[in-house]
Parts: sequence; C-alpha cells; structure tokens
Amino acid sequence: MMNSRPTKKPDTLRGPFKGMRTSMARLFASKRFTFAISLLAAVFAWSALVASDGTLSREKTFSNVAVGVTGETTLKTRGYIVMDDIEALIPGVRMVVEVAQQNYNRVSGTSYGPYIDVTDVQGVGENVLPVSFSSQMYGPVVSCEPSSVVVNVERYITRRVPVVLELAGEAPQGMYLDAYKTDPTMLSVSGPQSLVSSVARAAAKLDLSALSLDRASDRTAIRVTLQNAKGEPVISDKISITNQTVITDSIVVETELVPSRDVPLNLSAFVQGEPAPGYELVAVTTEQETLTVAARKETLDGIEFLTTDQPLDIEGAAQDVSGYVRLKRLTGVENTLPSEIAVTAQIQEKTIERTLRNVDVEVDGLPAGMKAALSGRQATVQLTGRYTFIDALQREDVRLFVDVSGLEAGEHVLPVQIRIDNAPEFTCALSTPEVTVTITDKP
Repeated sequence: MMNSRPTKKPDTLRGPFKGMRTSMARLFASKRFTFAISLLAAVFAWSALVASDGTLSREKTFSNVAVGVTGETTLKTRGYIVMDDIEALIPGVRMVVEVAQQNYNRVSGTSYGPYIDVTDVQGVGENVLPVSFSSQMYGPVVSCEPSSVVVNVERYITRRVPVVLELAGEAPQGMYLDAYKTDPTMLSVSGPQSLVSSVARAAAKLDLSALSLDRASDRTAIRVTLQNAKGEPVISDKISITNQTVITDSIVVETELVPSRDVPLNLSAFVQGEPAPGYELVAVTTEQETLTVAARKETLDGIEFLTTDQPLDIEGAAQDVSGYVRLKRLTGVENTLPSEIAVTAQIQEKTIERTLRNVDVEVDGLPAGMKAALSGRQATVQLTGRYTFIDALQREDVRLFVDVSGLEAGEHVLPVQIRIDNAPEFTCALSTPEVTVTITDKP
C-alpha cells in the first residue's frame, strides 16, 4: 500500500469576487453585525408579540371632537343659567387616549363623548367648567385640550306678566269689534334675571282689517312679543314663555263682531229751559252730528236717532252755555257709544223793532238872522237793534234833524238825520226821509 501525500489547501481565496467575499466575511464575523442581527430579531419578535396580544395599549390622538352640554335643566331648578353659548366657546377638543391594541382601529373620538356638565356651576359670575367624558371603556384619556371653559352665570328666575292685546288697522266699514279676550290672560316668563326683570308684558297684535262678519265669533292664535315698560321688544333665546308649564309663543284671541252704522243726534232734545228775556237759542252744536252705533241687526234697524235723559239747562242764560250731556242708553246697543258728549248752546241777544211816532224834526246850523220853514215838522221812526238797547230807549233819547249849515236863502231838499248818543249798531226807517227846507231872512 502506497502512502499518498495530502493535497495542500490554497492559502488564499481565488476568483473575481475575492475582495467582496473577504469584506463580507469580516462583517459577519464582527460583533456589531451580531448585535444588529440580534436587535432586528428582538424587534420582529416584539412586533409579532404585540400583533398577537390584543390587551397591549397604544396612544391615539383625536382632533376637533365635538363637545356636548348637559345639566341645563337641572341647573335651572337650582336657580342658575349659563349666559354663554358653550358649544360656540368650545366647539371641539384635541384628545390623546390610551387604546387597547385590539380596539385601535375601531375607536373614534365620539366614543369618549366629551361634554361640559353645567351642574358644576358654583354660583353667579364666572365659573370654570371642566371637560368630562361620558365613557372611557376603550381606555383612559391621557390629555384633552382645552380641558375647561370659562362661562358667565346669572340667576334664573320666573315671573308672571299680563297679556296685552294691541289693536291695529281698521275694521271694515259697517262692522264693530264688540268684545275680545285673550286666553290666557297671564303668561310665565323664565330666564336670566337681568332680562326677565325688564319684561312688563306679553303683547299680541290683532289686525282689525282681517276680521269679517262671516266669522262673527272667532278664535285666532296670535304670536306674542315680550316688551319692557317702554313698549320695546325683549328678545333672547335664553328666555322661555310658558302657559301652565307648557312652552308657547302664542295666545288665543276670542272676538265677537256686530254690524254698525252712523246714527244722527237729536240735538233739539239736548237742551232744556228758556234763555233770559231778550235772548234766544240760535243753535245747538256738538263735535259730531252722528255717532257710530253697533248692535245686532234687529236692534240696529230700530234706532232712528240718539237722545239724552239729562239735557243741558239754559234757563235764564244770556250767553253761550257749554257742558257735557249724558247719552241715553239704548237696550241692546254695544260699547260704541260714549257715556256723554260735549254740547254747546249758542245764545244771542234778540233783534227787535220799536216805532216812535210824531218825533219832532229840528234844524241844525241855521245862521243868525235867518229862519227856516220845514215841509214836515214831525216824522215816525222805526228802530231795529239789540233788545237791551231798543227796549231801554226813551223818546227823548232820539233826535231827528236836518243840517242847513252853509246854505243860503231859498228852498232846499234835505235828508232827515237821526242821532242817539252812545248807541250801538242799529238801523232806522223814517216815514219822511226827506223834507223841503225854506230859508229866509228874519224881518
């Protein structure tokens, strides 16, 4: 048996990738490579473990999550109300939460239900209210921004105010609103003290032009407006109006209509008595010659005129008399008539005539040394004037004359003139308005 010599292993690598193979061999043999491989293996193993274990938690961020508001009704029962719009102050929050791996993809921000509970209010003025969460079943909330909101709080009060009906427009011709009433007559107003305390009434406006005799008895729902003492509207979404605990914004108005027409006044019956002697009643006047009367048709058709049972007394009056006369109430007539009406009795002095006969006619202005002869020495005088003047006139108060001043001798036709001292206005008629005057020299 022959012994063979072992083949000698080449001392060096051969081939075209000799340098690369050498570098890789060194890399694989280094401690850094071994550490990197170990780290990658650990990360892979951890990822696999996390993926397979749903109980492990991860953080998740939600932005612009809407915030609700609760407890407003309860707060009002405590006598408080938040004046601010909380949803406008804090429209959304940013939340960071811890979520179990198995729920990571299914959970959303709304799952936590962020809200502001206004029952945390401590009193009037500024209050800081925290953001709370209705559920954290998917994991705790790590952080929330903003975490609170500052609100202004007032006292919440309720008070009752009267319902006032305002009439607008005009009822159609021949129609009268006989009666109306509101249901209810009072309403409850609740809200912030600063607003509710200024409310004086709940006003409803009834348009008369919309009424019709086709609906003589009617019920209409009319919206109400809250007003202050000056009649200015008080408007706020913080105020509520209730009727027996039921929220409302309107009332019911019941109306009753009847026909109407203008009826003349019996003015001659509005005065009684006689004026003073020498005076007379010349007219009875009122601001209106007719008044509108409303009644059921059968009653209205039977009314001819309006009168009084307490006329104005003018007994012995020597001047105008004014006063109020109560109208006689008519059965079945509705509320159109006033209880009384202003009346003026116009009284004036009578104009009378008086005749004076055989009144002498005198001559005025005759120069010295001359004489005058009249064709008529007397005349009849008819005077017309005020009673007090004519009645008190004496015969000697009346003077008839002709004026011959500046005339020469001869015949002259002259008017007869009359003179009454301190006389008021009067008229005069003479039986002889002219006379012939003959002027001659005295012998």
